Amino acid sequence: MPTVRPPLIILLHGVGHTPAAMAPLAERIASRLPDATIAAPPAACPYDLAERGHQWFSVDGITEENRPARIRAALPAFVETVRSLQRAHGATPADTVLAGFSQGAIMALAACTDTWLARHVVAIAGRFAPLPDAWELRTKVSLVHGTMDGTVPADHSRRAAACLAGLGADVHLDLVPRGVHMLAPAIVDAAIEAVMRPLRLASI
Repeated sequence: MPTVRPPLIILLHGVGHTPAAMAPLAERIASRLPDATIAAPPAACPYDLAERGHQWFSVDGITEENRPARIRAALPAFVETVRSLQRAHGATPADTVLAGFSQGAIMALAACTDTWLARHVVAIAGRFAPLPDAWELRTKVSLVHGTMDGTVPADHSRRAAACLAGLGADVHLDLVPRGVHMLAPAIVDAAIEAVMRPLRLASI
């Protein structure tokens, strides 16, 4: 049986946040996977609605109609951020896990739709815009969502799970009862289990 290489786990924060927002997840991953390399880059652009924070795309005046174009415009910078971290750490897509929250999850899902960028996407409180009509089947997907998320409703993950399953993707949906739009302990617990699940299967 081939040896499973320690993963490069890239943590992707939400809009207006900084890499420090991913610390609860980073600390738990480090305790469970001490050999993993954990990276938490800032999003490519300064947040345009406050003096601090970063964003992959602006949410100022965002609508369902203009969201897809903003995501598409942000994809080159996002993909280059991931690939530059892979180069820096000697990792390949097969060694890479993308774990994103909110806008970070949105970008990870969009980037991996038709690109071999990571073996596993853990999308926490994320969504597609729009739902894909194809998927890079080498990439597993774990969708983690709080059932009381008022910012990105959990129905987005329910629809995403059904869509991806229909496309033949390896997808798992974990709905967290009473979870809201934040990295609260129950959400972090579910995200950790999502990160670990394919690693456990690979080691059997």
